[in-house]
Amino acid sequence: MPVASVVLVTGCSSGIGRAICDHLAANGRRVFGGSRSACAASAWTYLPIDVTQEESVAQAVAAVFAREGRIDALVTAAGSSLMGAFEDTTIDEAKQHFDVNFFGTIRVIRAALPIMREQRAGKIILIGSIGGVIGLQYLSYYSAGKFALNGLVEALRPEIAKFGVQVAVINPGDFATNISTNELHAANSRPHSPYFVAHQRARDLYGARIRGAPPPLAVARLVDRLLNRRTLPVRLAVGSPVERLGLTAKRLLSPRVFEYLLQKSQGL
Repeated sequence: MPVASVVLVTGCSSGIGRAICDHLAANGRRVFGGSRSACAASAWTYLPIDVTQEESVAQAVAAVFAREGRIDALVTAAGSSLMGAFEDTTIDEAKQHFDVNFFGTIRVIRAALPIMREQRAGKIILIGSIGGVIGLQYLSYYSAGKFALNGLVEALRPEIAKFGVQVAVINPGDFATNISTNELHAANSRPHSPYFVAHQRARDLYGARIRGAPPPLAVARLVDRLLNRRTLPVRLAVGSPVERLGLTAKRLLSPRVFEYLLQKSQGL
């Protein structure tokens, strides 16, 4: 894929999505960033995209294609976090969360895939989470959605490979974004809940980790490297040495031992 490739990125208003847009544009790519919230962009083009609305997604993808005549890469970084005990989270809250994180990703892929299939080339990179490989306490619905993205990539790869289209998922660890300040909390996470005290500890723990984490430039650099590669891997992780060690431990240890060590390390 040439350096001046056409890339559409969702979730561009902040965090990982914004870092990806800025970094790819700085490296000579023609970047179109989409989000519900308008944002100022000088080196790349902003497009309004609400990933929960199929028409909004279709209009944004059509706008990129009308201007450039192709879409070489799609990076799906739009997402949100939903924190709370499994039992305290309502079905409506879970549905709304999945509508953004999982079905929102699907809507964008479905809109861009016909273009890539016709041009017999394209790369799709999903931004998942280490929480999509290791289940996180009090983020059960968030983890479930990210696990779903990892499964989607595995299933989709062989379906679209014959059309010259590749797909991969990047699973980041903790990075300094506004995900913890903007995350939704289960409506029933109140003092009367039997999970309330542990949920508050988990919220404080996860929030402190995010505040102490590095900026998401490492994720943006990894996306850029993948766009330069001839072939995409199924998945890659990017994070601290401790987070990468956790992934290795899950792969090598028995589920029972890994679960014990994970709970001890989290202190929950």
